[in-house]
Amino acid sequence: MQNNNKQVRESWKMSLINKFGLTEAIEHNLIFQPPNPTYQIKNSLDFNGLEFSMKVNDNWIDLNQCYNIQYRVSILKEIENNVIVSYVPIIHYSCNSDRVIILSHSNAMDLTLTSRWGAKICELYQVDVICYDYSGYGITKKTMKPSEYGISRDLSNVVALAQHQYDYIFLWGYSIGSYPTVEVATQFQLSGIILQAPLASLGRIIDNRNSFYSEHDKFSNQSIIDKITAPILIFHGTKDTIIKINHSEQLSKCCQNLFAFIKVEGANHNDISIAAETLNSEVYNYIKELLNNQNILPIKKVFELTLKFDALIILDQIEEQKLYKSNLPIQEKKEIKKNHEKQSCSLFCTKF
Repeated sequence: MQNNNKQVRESWKMSLINKFGLTEAIEHNLIFQPPNPTYQIKNSLDFNGLEFSMKVNDNWIDLNQCYNIQYRVSILKEIENNVIVSYVPIIHYSCNSDRVIILSHSNAMDLTLTSRWGAKICELYQVDVICYDYSGYGITKKTMKPSEYGISRDLSNVVALAQHQYDYIFLWGYSIGSYPTVEVATQFQLSGIILQAPLASLGRIIDNRNSFYSEHDKFSNQSIIDKITAPILIFHGTKDTIIKINHSEQLSKCCQNLFAFIKVEGANHNDISIAAETLNSEVYNYIKELLNNQNILPIKKVFELTLKFDALIILDQIEEQKLYKSNLPIQEKKEIKKNHEKQSCSLFCTKF
């Protein structure tokens, strides 16, 4: 009876928050905290494509001056009823792997920090990496607002694009990035999921003492993670005070295919990445094992079931619709033609 009373109280609490429209305020002020943009994307004068530069000590530095890795920059734009609903800058690193990791960053990051994170992951694990920014972060901070639905739509579009270049796709979500990772993983067949300091739900952040929340809860990984069939690796710092480790403990109990749950002793929310970037650490070894799992089958292509083709545009020039081209030396152009709701369209991408 005591547990039932607790559930009723929590359900009433979240219903009240939802009734007075406070969830959106909490979403924008507690969950989403986009930093001031520290990067810019512009048309390149050196090649027919886009150029990414970041601000370091009041100086603008091109990405190619920072890392000796093959990469390309593009923007994925979705239009709905003549309104831009998704505007996603992408940095795509390549070491010519047949596998790719798509990184979904935390709320205090944008594409500058994510690009550094992605470069490290690419070099360390010898796997291709796609970094992207949420609509409402970075260059769209002043023009768009991030939302629970919006960040999942952003990732869904990126995954759909990656499906035409890779047979093995892994999603890696950090903090708030765990939500679009989990949500999208319920829609696509994927090769593996990595959750870094994930949240169980917004309600559990508001009141960490309890694990039950009503249907009005937001960002509820714990309510959908059991639908994911891909292997899931979770790692979390024992000293995390922003998202406590019992979030991951709860999620690990809900997984139908838990690959590993690693408690990183002494790590907090902001330094947990070190565990994945340290050679031969427990986290590194488990991630390496997941990425190189020989039992993983190639993914099924479900692009046509997921996107409205007439709404998706891939840019390699600002405000100009062109082919999705690469500045990489070796490329194979591939045209994808599908039919959706009796309407046809073409997307163009390149394969490393």
